[in-house]
Amino acid sequence: MKRSFNVNDYWLERGKNYMRETRTPREFHRLQERFLVDVLGAGDIRMRKVLEIGCGFGRITQLLAETWPETHIMALDLSKEQLANARERCSNNTRIRFEQFDLYSDLPFPGGKYDTAVAVEVFLHHPSEFVARLVKCLGAVAQTIVNIDWSEKWSGPLPEHVWLHDYPKIFADAGMRCAAFLLPQRVDGKQQRLFVAARELPTGIAWLEEQWGSQNCPEGESMPGEIDPWREQLQLAITELLPVIPPESAFILVDDGQWGSIRALSGHRIFPFREHKGVYWGPPNNDAEAHDELARLRKAGAAFIAFAWPSFWWLDHYSEFSRWLRAECSCVLDNERLIIFKLPILQLTL
Repeated sequence: MKRSFNVNDYWLERGKNYMRETRTPREFHRLQERFLVDVLGAGDIRMRKVLEIGCGFGRITQLLAETWPETHIMALDLSKEQLANARERCSNNTRIRFEQFDLYSDLPFPGGKYDTAVAVEVFLHHPSEFVARLVKCLGAVAQTIVNIDWSEKWSGPLPEHVWLHDYPKIFADAGMRCAAFLLPQRVDGKQQRLFVAARELPTGIAWLEEQWGSQNCPEGESMPGEIDPWREQLQLAITELLPVIPPESAFILVDDGQWGSIRALSGHRIFPFREHKGVYWGPPNNDAEAHDELARLRKAGAAFIAFAWPSFWWLDHYSEFSRWLRAECSCVLDNERLIIFKLPILQLTL
């Protein structure tokens, strides 16, 4: 059936109503968007000039423009209806240029060279042989390619507009290295991955890859989606922490000594809590001891205190200490993995 399937005809027709008929839960899209922004930010991805293919109604285009307000974006799509929706959605941004473009036309991408090419849920809608050619074309105009896709074995027969790809092989055949990061939520039993590919991976992405490993996904096989949930949580927690606590900042990490050495955090000065000669020294005996240790580490330069999920019990057990944090400090992140407080500046006395 796929031999006679015309990708362009399908998307030209579906593009007329796609914005109204998409069934992916909005909360998953929010998670996907946050994950994309966190990895791009933590990974030192250059975003001054961006090419987005398959921009659809402008969901990711708008996200990129709002996150990096100085970036220039060339956004391409086949559907004129989708482009009209995208232009309306992003009408206040003069740094975005939308163009109708047929990926099968063999025409060069407009706009010259780019820092990064972005494709979110695009490649899986094209045959593998075509994606291999497309990746080589993108690699000729962009330093880095970022794509998010479903890529594990499908539950049930594949829809006619879906293909599964061996992305590490496709990128390797194009002369690029590939790092892959697992999104932390499934939809209908399937789980997406974010792939970053370049001839030389950006420093931040190389750190993240070394810390968490690159999850390959051979075509037609199950993803290693039975990934250790601990590792998955740690991966996401660090991508959330990095944009909140500036590089080279000093912070206190409350993790009961469980995180270990994190290469992606090597630019930060980290104090375990409690700390003795740079080593985790066990939890405080009481609230007063927790206060004393915090005061000592603030004098040593700590500007934040971050509670990792294995140590959330602290905030119940040390109730007076917890009340002080919530009353005197700014909570800059609070989710199921991390609670981070910005500590007040010490008042120096003469």
